[in-house]
Amino acid sequence: MSKVLGNYDAPALLALLQEYGVGRVLRSRGFLGPDLTIDDRTGALINLRLYGWKRGVRYLLLEAALREGSADLTPTDAQTTEPADLLVVQWVKEQDPTAHFTADHPRLPLQDHPGLGVLRRVFRVALRIGRDLGKDGVASYPKYPHDAAIFYRSRLFLFADPSEQGRFVAMLRDLGDLSLRDISLAVIGGCVRREDGRGVTTLSWHPGLQIFPLSRRLADYFNSVEYARRVEEAAQARHWVDPAALAGTRRAFEVSASI
Repeated sequence: MSKVLGNYDAPALLALLQEYGVGRVLRSRGFLGPDLTIDDRTGALINLRLYGWKRGVRYLLLEAALREGSADLTPTDAQTTEPADLLVVQWVKEQDPTAHFTADHPRLPLQDHPGLGVLRRVFRVALRIGRDLGKDGVASYPKYPHDAAIFYRSRLFLFADPSEQGRFVAMLRDLGDLSLRDISLAVIGGCVRREDGRGVTTLSWHPGLQIFPLSRRLADYFNSVEYARRVEEAAQARHWVDPAALAGTRRAFEVSASI
């Protein structure tokens, strides 16, 4: 039977998901089960799929890919120079295929169906696995700015690079009048301008790792005076949106989503 990094088989993972309340949320949405599969045939990348039943139909509710990894950290006053040993959530997708998008909860980039509302619970399971494995932290690659904002605003994850964290905080500050959906659309559509010490550029999205620290060494790194100084320095950047370009990006996204 396949196991996640040698420790957790499917029944053990299901028990963890139940412990952290995922099963309760699924039941509240009318899903029975659930059942989980583990696919480790791709080597280092482990794929998890969680299914549930509703009205006799089996639905895919959650997909995630995990791997072990490391991150080089910027030296700070905490004297952290060795790479951090990490559990990396390469990607994760949670969805309710029986639900529909609404004006209050519109489609986000990469969404086929509305979310289930279990993402934070799933990441708590990942943190538990990371602790059990003795990792320095749990990391994620945010595919879009709204993903990074959700992780950051949950007080869980910070970018490993303090300069990247500072630029990200500045972007959220300056685009605070936009919804998370529009922030992502503006960035991926090339509608955001950034001004810093190097001049004015069009903002692009090539994120590094966001990390939740588990070890004292990594917590000291994120709490260091030097990390905070570099965040503050990078946060001096200013951002603004081209309204006409954003309107065009919105229209294009809505057309593509309707196909």
